[in-house]
Amino acid sequence: MRKLCVFIAILCLACRTHAATVWIDTDVSIGSPFREVDDAFALVLAFHSPEIRIAGLSTTYGNAPLGQTTRAARDLVQRFGRSAGLTVDHVFAGAGSPSDLGRRSGASDALAAILQKQKVTYIALGPLTNLATFLQLHPKMATRIERVIFVGGQAPGVSLAFGPTRSFHIHDANVFKDSAATGTVLRSNIPLTLVPTATGSHLLVDGADLRQLERSGGAGNYLSRESRIWLWFWTHFVKTNGGPIFDALAIVPMTRPELLSIKKRYARMDAAGNLVVTPRLTNGARPVRDCTGFALETKRFVLRRLQQAPRKGEAPAEPLGR
Repeated sequence: MRKLCVFIAILCLACRTHAATVWIDTDVSIGSPFREVDDAFALVLAFHSPEIRIAGLSTTYGNAPLGQTTRAARDLVQRFGRSAGLTVDHVFAGAGSPSDLGRRSGASDALAAILQKQKVTYIALGPLTNLATFLQLHPKMATRIERVIFVGGQAPGVSLAFGPTRSFHIHDANVFKDSAATGTVLRSNIPLTLVPTATGSHLLVDGADLRQLERSGGAGNYLSRESRIWLWFWTHFVKTNGGPIFDALAIVPMTRPELLSIKKRYARMDAAGNLVVTPRLTNGARPVRDCTGFALETKRFVLRRLQQAPRKGEAPAEPLGR
């Protein structure tokens, strides 16, 4: 038994040592009536995942104004970020609108400081204004970003319509809100993994799932309590079988990639500012990895991680200076 305990301890230490370093860019808005809560599910999933080390978080406009998303991100980190070695000093405000493209911010400065020390995978849960700004300000540091995981992109003819009559339509929001920034990131040729809204729309949580999270206490209870109005909107207004936690799927490529169906595709910006993804190379397109589906086990995995007790025995990561 003692040998087994020692082996498990060594294995856990090895997992932390080899954890991939990520930077998460978010427009989290949980706590706001009728706002999407999926960023919060994604962040808690990341906090509870030993496969990754979060170097920092940047905030952006999108689901809500920048001030609100920054407050929400800091609140989540203060409540639950310690399990990932985070404090509020790891949260940096970025762009407040598309017009901030190219404008220096705390987020761009902090990301530059991190990339001088180590490479990261950049997980973008909102519009790409912060990342595009960084690439404009620090073009020589693009090679320090190993990969971008972005919630966006759609196949030609795919309609983001929901409900039994498909009458509730949404945009490919993160692209729509700053297509110029999306184009800048696409042209950078940084390896890009797309987690399209259409794919993430199938990752649903329902009332039974929220009750399960509520019983778990901690972060699960918080997510459940703050998601009730959001779930009511989806199930009673849109009339779906649950609420889609689109952004949570963007954490899975770094934690359980074997659960995903990832295919080589080609992406380009069309004349209307859409990020179009096709199976064949077309003029102006570049190769990307496209998440086209996920295993049934994915939802069970996500729910287990959201309920998971914070990891113990980990010192907070060294905060960046402001």
